[in-house]
Amino acid sequence: MEADWYYSENGKAFGPMSAKEIAGRIREAKSGPHFVWIEGMSEWTEASAAPEFFAALEAAGATLAPDAEADAQTKGASSAQRATLAQRARRELIEYLVVASYLFVCFGALIFYKASILHGEGIEFTVFGLAIAKALILGKFLITLEALKVGEDKKHARSALANIVTKSALFSLLLFALTVMEELIVGHFHGRASREVLREIAGGTWEQAIAVAILLFLILIPYFGYQEVAARLGKGTLSKMLTARPTREGGE
Repeated sequence: MEADWYYSENGKAFGPMSAKEIAGRIREAKSGPHFVWIEGMSEWTEASAAPEFFAALEAAGATLAPDAEADAQTKGASSAQRATLAQRARRELIEYLVVASYLFVCFGALIFYKASILHGEGIEFTVFGLAIAKALILGKFLITLEALKVGEDKKHARSALANIVTKSALFSLLLFALTVMEELIVGHFHGRASREVLREIAGGTWEQAIAVAILLFLILIPYFGYQEVAARLGKGTLSKMLTARPTREGGE
């Protein structure tokens, strides 16, 4: 069972936990109120309103808190919500740094390759700061687009491969377009003409712009491939498969 739920007890938030673990807490605590939250909910809610915990509440003999406890209930939910928001912010920051690091490695490798070729021609080219800037910018856009669920297969009609290719193609085009827009806006505030800014993006030619879009597409395929396989295997399964040491037969 997936550990996606958060549970509030005496104004403190616990989680992520599985629904089974929270049901056990409810049965042990008995007296309410019991608040739960999972990603997708707009706010904390009474456990009795969630089908996953109805049986546990019945077994504990717990019901909704009486009106006299409404004020304490609201304060507890507010405190738990703030704790969960802090946890979400920390998790999203980590996700952003991981994405930006992945993009930096990809862009850095490409720039290093370009620099080595130019160095062979007697041209010095060292702009690794550009790789960091691009990684941070595109990482921000990527996380934002994912939060908006752009390209999601809501009807679950696509295969894993089709989903990976579709999202990679869509995101590569959107990321390129957003990058151009940001460069134009920044250039405008610095008093630069749009034509001048466009000439500096992707080398200023259609061929180089298309090449950049294709590179973005190829960079995003492993990213969305990992996400798709991880989602289909179940939360945390792929990470364990990649990081856990193999066990020898016979317990050696």
